[in-house]
Amino acid sequence: MTDYDVIVIGCGPAGMMACGELAKRGIKVLGVDKKPQLDVNIRTASGYCFLDQPFNKEWIKCTPQGDKTLLEYTDTGFSVNYSGHMEGIHNSHMFSDTGRHWQAKTRVKPFYHTFLPSKCHSDRFAWASAQGAQFMTGTSFINCSQTDKSVEILVRKDGKNKTLTCKKLIAADGLVSRVAKVTGVNANRLNFNMKGPTIEYEMDGVEMPYDRGDAFFFGSKNFGGMAGGVIMVPSPHGPKCYRAETMSVLPASTSTDIIEYFIKKSPFASWFKNIEILEISGVIVEFFGPLNVPQLGNILYVGDSAAYGECLYQCATMCGYKGAECVEMELKGQKGYDEYCEWWADHFEWVRNPKRMADYTKRVLFPRFFTVQELDFLFDLSEKNPIVVDEVEATPYTFTQMVMEQFMAMPEVPEKLKERMQFIIDADMSKVMQVVGQVQKS
Repeated sequence: MTDYDVIVIGCGPAGMMACGELAKRGIKVLGVDKKPQLDVNIRTASGYCFLDQPFNKEWIKCTPQGDKTLLEYTDTGFSVNYSGHMEGIHNSHMFSDTGRHWQAKTRVKPFYHTFLPSKCHSDRFAWASAQGAQFMTGTSFINCSQTDKSVEILVRKDGKNKTLTCKKLIAADGLVSRVAKVTGVNANRLNFNMKGPTIEYEMDGVEMPYDRGDAFFFGSKNFGGMAGGVIMVPSPHGPKCYRAETMSVLPASTSTDIIEYFIKKSPFASWFKNIEILEISGVIVEFFGPLNVPQLGNILYVGDSAAYGECLYQCATMCGYKGAECVEMELKGQKGYDEYCEWWADHFEWVRNPKRMADYTKRVLFPRFFTVQELDFLFDLSEKNPIVVDEVEATPYTFTQMVMEQFMAMPEVPEKLKERMQFIIDADMSKVMQVVGQVQKS
């Protein structure tokens, strides 16, 4: 006899969706999370998602309903309600080390939409609680062991260790998954030995003098000589509200140093003179290759715990739903884990095609593919030849290819530079790092 049918470790978008869906199906479930509150956001999340376009073999139909939004996952087969509006983003900007500006614009269909992560958490927690899901907050997962029919979990709450048992365990504890670590499944994953902190400020009162859209800032001059970057994304909180997220290296204090310098001393500091900081969140990111088989015995690894990079909120949510569906099958004696593993490999492109890991990463590596002089040249060209289209696929997989192809179409770009751009479009991870190394030496 076990304490629960299913225990879910981690109650972010994947874990919370799994808890609610399992409870809805009449399954006794417990969600365990180290956070004291589950209806707020503490993890950096820029709050963008790709709707009404293909992304990870899913098409999410977005239907505004007054001050609410219905999101229908047309392939996986479920829907969720979001209690706010979502903002379509039609502009994308980059700013170089020397202050040069690049912009792309869509006239009709947005690049993507933005939402409020805390509102998303609040919505899913309220829904899961209404379904009858139980939660244990302020609780850290320590270890687990399993037999053929059950899993025993060791957790720590209020300074005391406690043992819990269940028939099935769902690991939904994010990129730096402790469940994945202690169960040994990381041993067979590609380890990129990349770990970095990020911090995010949600700010109101930002005076951005360009068309409202996301903005990517890079170059050490923008950060007082520190290596890193900032990505700023519009927030639906208001017309002058943005979420600014750092890219940085250890120690963790570097991320705070970068964003504080950026908003107070950088060439862009005037944009932030009258800001109000609404929310601060953070996370430390560690990069592994994806789990090709996200299951071990009675344990299913869903969302970021099995992912490369991030599933993003929208895809973590569908992992939670599909995970719950397949765990119910397992409890009924059916081969639910086999179905989940097949679904996982079918939907997340970097599982079966390692090159897609590189494509996913190229967006944040973009400035490292070129020298400062080359970027200035390309950005000056884009000022003379604005990139304006009706619509375009611009997911993390496709954004860099879209930008490169726009530059390659300009007759002023030298053939050797075009050849490098094509090489980058075609490159896998090892070739990407080869280009970065060569550019840094030049």
